Amino acid sequence: MAIEFDGEFTVDTSRDAAFAVLSDVQKFSPMLPTYQSHELCDDGSCNVTVKVGVGKIRGNAIVNLALTEHKEPVSATYAGKGKIMGGAFNLLAAFDLHDAGHGGTRIVWRGELTIFGKLVSLAGGLIKPVAGKQIQELVDAIQASLAGAVSPADQRSRQSQ
Repeated sequence: MAIEFDGEFTVDTSRDAAFAVLSDVQKFSPMLPTYQSHELCDDGSCNVTVKVGVGKIRGNAIVNLALTEHKEPVSATYAGKGKIMGGAFNLLAAFDLHDAGHGGTRIVWRGELTIFGKLVSLAGGLIKPVAGKQIQELVDAIQASLAGAVSPADQRSRQSQ
């Protein structure tokens, strides 16, 4: 099952500053929804532990997340792979940064999630709405981080209260 998402938003942050956040796996990882922890690998990728759940199916997943392409301060692309509940998934998150004038940046993003295995057969139709919600949470966390409003961890803490 493949699910694709895309969108754009504008922040009052320079392209250089936005690129610095979006191209650093250690800054980007904590913005993932349901983030638990991360560990930097020798190859520059990052093993990120996230909570996952669709309906009553719950667990943790470790995503190996790597910055696969980047061009300063124009674009950053991440690829991730993980295993969960008798299945596997691949993800892609790409960001193109454009000058929005007055020091701001327009960020055009796209994402793809491909899931294989038991989870698709067990949770089928629930996956896309849950993934859509989590993509929106990621976009919100990126916007908040780039705006300097709150850190992703603080934002999640406030949401859980």
